[in-house]
Amino acid sequence: MNSSDIDLIARIYDTALTPQSWPEVLYRVARHMGAAGAFIFEVKSHKNVPQIASRLFSANYDRQVVTDYMVQFNDDELRDQARFAELSAQTDQVDLISDVELRPNVQDVLDQPNTQFMTKHGLLHRAGALLNKDLLNVDRFALQFDITRGPITGDERKRAGLFLPHIAKVIGLGRPLEHQFRVQAIFEEIINKSDQGIAILNGNGVVVFGNPEFERIVGSHNILRRSQAQKLQVVRDDMAARFHDLIATDAHGLFGARSRKEAIVLPLADAGSAVFMEICPIEETTYTGRLGVGYRLLTLLDTSKPVFIDVDRISDFYPLSKTEKDVLSLIAKGMSNQDIADLRNSAFDTVKSQVKTLMRKTNSGSRLELIHMVRNLSAQVHYEVPNAIGRMH
Repeated sequence: MNSSDIDLIARIYDTALTPQSWPEVLYRVARHMGAAGAFIFEVKSHKNVPQIASRLFSANYDRQVVTDYMVQFNDDELRDQARFAELSAQTDQVDLISDVELRPNVQDVLDQPNTQFMTKHGLLHRAGALLNKDLLNVDRFALQFDITRGPITGDERKRAGLFLPHIAKVIGLGRPLEHQFRVQAIFEEIINKSDQGIAILNGNGVVVFGNPEFERIVGSHNILRRSQAQKLQVVRDDMAARFHDLIATDAHGLFGARSRKEAIVLPLADAGSAVFMEICPIEETTYTGRLGVGYRLLTLLDTSKPVFIDVDRISDFYPLSKTEKDVLSLIAKGMSNQDIADLRNSAFDTVKSQVKTLMRKTNSGSRLELIHMVRNLSAQVHYEVPNAIGRMH
């Protein structure tokens, strides 16, 4: 990687605390890959009707053109994106799929009404990837290429591998914070009232900022400690090496489109509870100014406490029955299977089976993973427009 690549990766991670910088960052990412622009979007369900909804798009795109595209071509885009997802889902890595792979005959793709609309606005070929392969409808990535050139090349797809795993990681990590940043104006108020532990560590691993929830977790659970030099340390020796790698090296984004595997799970004394720790680089934010190379954003989620979840929003992503929704709400309140069985006058084995079904539907390996995922998905992120495409002249 050259210095420009390294700087762009740093800017990608800075968006975790500065989500409003995403449009410019996405434009830079697109240009680095030889594209005209980029989108991050989801497939949402409104009254059981699937819709493409854009979370973020390049700064050079026109909002009205994007809106017009979605109004006219939602069905066409859903069909194309289903095929992009099918091809992208075959590995854990964030692999860009070219639109030439969507149909046996690429001319059929170019003749589609949505492609013709794009052509009128200076765009032609596309490439798409899944940033989250645990949940295929969220965090999808798309590039659009200028009409003057052909589809994405092999070298450009390889180059995308430098950046997309980092985007995948920071999109997931920043999701719970983004909603709070958008609905409140004052940074410190947001951070201090967050139900997540949030800390910023300098290049030496010293905590330079920690919000009240971070300090509560450190003080209440024997999982983290400060050394005499005030460096943050993990108490468990078997977790210390992974923590050190995320703090001291650039070993981020290694799990591709399954970035939650990078989280460090610190079990608590209470059986079935843990603290999820996630770490990413952070160099500069609107709120703090320039921090410097080596700084890290650290977030902690304590599952021994009740966790807020939005069951209706989660139902947009998973086909949950009413009973499964009720059981999921009780799990989020910290109740054990036996507690749930007693409350619902159900057999223990019935509840156990319902919990297993919830974990299967959400691709979660444990109750802890289940809580972590549904809590993150409960964050109501902002959508500028229904979908993706357009060009600002």
